[in-house]
Amino acid sequence: MTLQTEARAEHVRPRASPARRVTGSTVAARRLVGLLLVVVPLVWSWRRAVPDGVDVVNHGGLPLVADLLASALHPALGADFLAVVVKAAAVTLAFAALGTAGALAIGFLGGLALSDGAWAASPRWPARGLRLLLRGVLVAIRSVHELVWALLLVSVLGLDPLVAVLAIAVPFGAQTAKVFADILDNVPSGPLRAVRAAGSRPLPALAYTVLPAASPLLLSYAFYRFECAIRSAVILGVVGVGGLGAELVVSLQSRNWDEVWTLVGAVLLLSAAVDLWSSRVRGNLAVVTCTDWSAGRKADRAARPARWARWSTAVAVPGLVVAWLATDVSWSGLASSRTRDLTGGLLDDMWPPALPRGGWPALAAAVSDTVAMAILAMAVAVVFTVAIGPWATRPARSSVGEAARRVRRLPRLARWLAWSAARAALLGLRSVPPTVWAVLALLCLFPGVLPGALALGLYTGGILGRLVAEAWEGIGTRPREALRLIGTPGWLASVAATAPPSAGHLLTYTLYRFEICVRDTAVVGVVGAGGLGRLLAENLAAFRLPAVTTLLLASMAVSIASEVAGRRLTKALRA
Repeated sequence: MTLQTEARAEHVRPRASPARRVTGSTVAARRLVGLLLVVVPLVWSWRRAVPDGVDVVNHGGLPLVADLLASALHPALGADFLAVVVKAAAVTLAFAALGTAGALAIGFLGGLALSDGAWAASPRWPARGLRLLLRGVLVAIRSVHELVWALLLVSVLGLDPLVAVLAIAVPFGAQTAKVFADILDNVPSGPLRAVRAAGSRPLPALAYTVLPAASPLLLSYAFYRFECAIRSAVILGVVGVGGLGAELVVSLQSRNWDEVWTLVGAVLLLSAAVDLWSSRVRGNLAVVTCTDWSAGRKADRAARPARWARWSTAVAVPGLVVAWLATDVSWSGLASSRTRDLTGGLLDDMWPPALPRGGWPALAAAVSDTVAMAILAMAVAVVFTVAIGPWATRPARSSVGEAARRVRRLPRLARWLAWSAARAALLGLRSVPPTVWAVLALLCLFPGVLPGALALGLYTGGILGRLVAEAWEGIGTRPREALRLIGTPGWLASVAATAPPSAGHLLTYTLYRFEICVRDTAVVGVVGAGGLGRLLAENLAAFRLPAVTTLLLASMAVSIASEVAGRRLTKALRA
């Protein structure tokens, strides 16, 4: 049937141009272009971060780092301080849960509005114009980091718990709307069209056809957002809204390193608990990965009762109510006359935009520092991913027969220990907030691009390593074991069989994380690392609000440009 279809297609297209012949010189030229696309930005970023004749190492801060590392063996475990840590962890968890709930509500409604596949017919022009406007608003919202949103909201609402909830819900909601729309667009539209053709109304047809098919992926991404919200709630402690982040800032400023290690341990335990919980729920729902689910491949546990999923659903709503009451979050602050007056005054002060001190050269230098920081951070993240990711991968079981299972390999205990250590390392890298990594880097290095890139690289390496490791777990073992059966050494067979598909996963996730890393430069810039974030923090502290508007617009432009460039490059590589 396939051959007949292809022959018929050739018959109706006799004038199709013949396939271009790919010569060796063409392949060499493409490889050279690809190499230049990697090397030239890295060299430029390194020269930007480490100018000639400038000392980047802060020798005076090295003794402080030694004291910090030495105190790791003696964390603060007093009863009073542990009570403070437990309370701060509960506040962080509550902020993350409430912010995620708001983000999912915004993302679900926005995803339905932006999705083309969720509706059987294309919208007419007025609705199409509103969708275009909504898309632009969501792009602008998600291009500004949640920490910047928190800084702006604090100037209006003060140190209200609602600041943390809104700072997570608004930008995360914009990002979730984009992802939910993509998920809905990838659901086959045949059942929806059939139900609509039978006379069903749009919303019931959507509820009975598209939403059930998309629900596993929607839930999987919702838990991923909750994990991200935990880390963001810790980061928001920089502005003083409470939680583990606020306690970390106080301990770092007072150089109480024993308290710092206790708080970092609390962040690690909280992140590990959420990670384990989300993994069990996704496993109960028989979702292997987004790619596997889209391709129709389900987990072996599909027939088992989804106890974790049912219990999680049962405690979700009561848990949100408890979190709301415990944190004393209230919407009344948004409706007060004081908030309206402060908001109007803030907008009046921020417009029209003005250049920061130093003019266009200072702005251009900050933009260049931001881009260089993101490039170097991704280079550091890729190095950690390549070094740790393979050890954090639990390969699929072989199915090529008893002979392949007798192939020599590491003892099971040693492999489990290596896997556990690699997973713990990646968890530690991504659980420690980038602001904390930046403070530690600034103890060793002078302020500038390099400490910010190192801090973001460590943090992003934990996230990228986990994403890539989970993708690598789906790579089949047949090619590797076939090479082993013909006498290829084990390490060479593993590299030859897994390197080509692994490179594709690594490249895809690297481009995706680069877009996010550009926005995250604002986080390390606020604590003095450099880039647009540093200028933003300085102008906010000095109340030069017109300059803040210009910096926000510049940050938005850089984020949008990186997102567009990443999409174009991804499409080109796939082609």
